Amino acid sequence: MTSTLNGVRILVADDQIDVARTICSPLRKSGAKLRFAPDGNAAMRDIKCWPFDLVVVDMKMPPDEWGGLWLLRQLNSCGWRVPVLVLSGEGSKQQVIESLRLGASDWIDKDTADTELLLRCEQILDDSLESALDSASGRLPTPLALRFARYTRTVDPERRVIEGLHTLEAILRFAAQVGLSNPVPSPLSGIAADRLMQPSMGTWFSLCVALSRGSNPVPAFSDLFSWLAPERADRQLVQDLVNLRNDIAHGRATPDPSTQLRVDRLLRIFAHRASAFWRFSVGVTTSMTFDGAKYGVEVLAFRGDGKPIPDLVQSNSPQVTGQVLLFTSGVSPLSLEPWLIAHSAGNSTRCFQFDGVRRGGSALDASTPLKYAKADDGEDVRDLGHPEGAWAAVMKWF
Repeated sequence: MTSTLNGVRILVADDQIDVARTICSPLRKSGAKLRFAPDGNAAMRDIKCWPFDLVVVDMKMPPDEWGGLWLLRQLNSCGWRVPVLVLSGEGSKQQVIESLRLGASDWIDKDTADTELLLRCEQILDDSLESALDSASGRLPTPLALRFARYTRTVDPERRVIEGLHTLEAILRFAAQVGLSNPVPSPLSGIAADRLMQPSMGTWFSLCVALSRGSNPVPAFSDLFSWLAPERADRQLVQDLVNLRNDIAHGRATPDPSTQLRVDRLLRIFAHRASAFWRFSVGVTTSMTFDGAKYGVEVLAFRGDGKPIPDLVQSNSPQVTGQVLLFTSGVSPLSLEPWLIAHSAGNSTRCFQFDGVRRGGSALDASTPLKYAKADDGEDVRDLGHPEGAWAAVMKWF
């Protein structure tokens, strides 16, 4: 039976690296991908660069006397919720209690780690992956949350695979659209512009790969894509599922139990990482105030699988009312137009996603209007007459 840890990314923070490698050898043998950091500062640098599914922390290490507690405080200050297992070798009961108060998932004594570590890590990951889909449905932006919610509600095995592939496509689409919102576009290698006239799941994946290889990608895009496919082997799995989606659509394949397990595992891992490291919000601005130092921007946040939620965010610069923005603490808001736009009718405001171009009898040119689909159900494709919704906005990437 495959271990829960197979393929997961675990960061081990311990100033005694040789000892840590020995203690963690059962994790490696179970298929986990281990990375070691000699102190809390190095661990924080690694966490900022790579997604980890679990962090194993030695209580007594630099910086300070109790570096494990220092690291937990740093994770809390960043708003990150990655599961943490504390190794207590020299710590007193007081330090263990403090680590749990700071959000550690569990702790074990170093003296018994050789027999307990593997089981405890599996239990922590099992619990996190079990709740990951519900967390994604409630916390992620609506274009993703609704797909996760529909996937979670689907019971029929074959239909669940189809919904899972739709959810994977939604992740690729949203990540690519965030990447394409870079205010400084650079040509995308190997991607023909006409592929965006009627984009497919494969188009969105190709765009994500091209954007990841470009210069100065949007940090939010890099995070999103790394949660799904941090390494080349992970990208191959995604490509395999893209191919499977095409085969199923053309009647060349049918979903089977092994496919269901692969799709479910990938979605749970993404949702688990997103839940741990999500630090963005997506919303349309409705009004703004200025206190002499910062702008208070009232927004309707597109979060979860329900209606937009009123929210308030801070900005160092004024924002255009009615614009869909990606907000990240400490960073200027990023306009997601024309890839995501908002449309209000009466008392209802909805989010729409780019879904290709609307062509009539005329030839494709810079003024050809883009078409959009409702982000909350993926249907009702329409031309919304948005001022930025023309082919010229797409052409600048090619």
